[in-house]
Amino acid sequence: MVQAGDKSNVKSKNHEAYRAIKEMILERHLFPGQKLVYRDLEQRLGMSKTPIINGLMMLENEHLVVSEKNRGYHIRYVNRREAEYIYDLREKLEDIAIEYAVANHDKRDLALLKRKLVAYRKYRNDTLNQKRLALDVDFHVQIAGMGKNPFFVQMVRQYYESVHFMFKAVFLTPSPDRFDCFKDEHDRLYGAIKSRDLEEARRIGREHIRGARELLIKLIPE
Repeated sequence: MVQAGDKSNVKSKNHEAYRAIKEMILERHLFPGQKLVYRDLEQRLGMSKTPIINGLMMLENEHLVVSEKNRGYHIRYVNRREAEYIYDLREKLEDIAIEYAVANHDKRDLALLKRKLVAYRKYRNDTLNQKRLALDVDFHVQIAGMGKNPFFVQMVRQYYESVHFMFKAVFLTPSPDRFDCFKDEHDRLYGAIKSRDLEEARRIGREHIRGARELLIKLIPE
């Protein structure tokens, strides 16, 4: 008979494997399209095959890995069409986040959003790297958080992990002169949210997301 403690330990091991492999993907130790070899993962993580397989199943549910019959798992590669679908969703999520933020923000929310705005603006690097992506995500997740809906924030965080993963495929690719536009759009979006101008905030948000979508589509190989 399996004891409750044993079940808890198995669940913990599965989650540990899931988190470790996910971190390897997001930190670019594993690459889009790469085949995952169980023995290699066992050695790198110091775990047995069972929790690793269970962790991979969890990652497959998040669309970060893909399984093929008799071939095992490989890291998912996002093509241009999929990126377009994902950015269609991002635009709609941003619309909802802005609506919530305009209606529900307070002074503390604005102060935190301002700090994240300044951090993004101060960052000096003309490549699409991990730091720039993290600063951008922080800004947009803060907007979602200003709506005071924790379930929505959780959804947005998970979404941005997927977007972050997509950008990893083009991690240090030199970018067009789009980053100055992003900074300006962040500034204007902050101002519209602060003044509770929903129509203007939505207009800027859509402009911003469409610009990001255009950049990504150009960088992803066909």
